[in-house]
Amino acid sequence: MSVRSLIALAVAAGLVAAGMAWDAGLFAPPPPDLVETPETVAAGQAVFAYRCTPCHRDVPLQRRVAGWTPEQAYAVVGRLPQVRRANMPPFQGSEADRRALATFLSALGGGRARQP
Repeated sequence: MSVRSLIALAVAAGLVAAGMAWDAGLFAPPPPDLVETPETVAAGQAVFAYRCTPCHRDVPLQRRVAGWTPEQAYAVVGRLPQVRRANMPPFQGSEADRRALATFLSALGGGRARQP
């Protein structure tokens, strides 16, 4: 095999790998920061009311989430089944729902929101 053939093969392999990385989202920009606004908190409260209230109706969470940042809440929501002693199902909402719920939980823990 000639040097030209090897170079062409390497370029083709690189293009295929880059295409696969693109499809996997590796070149996607990072998601925007989790910013608490009245709109994100209200959206998160609505997600909580729909997805969480059936089990958490009588379980106040404000003290449990006290001091959480939106980023901490986001991480916990993403790994609910692994949370010790919580017996939680996986979060079934969209990425936007998870982000809104995280800002709501942070606001709830900080006394800036009320549990529905």
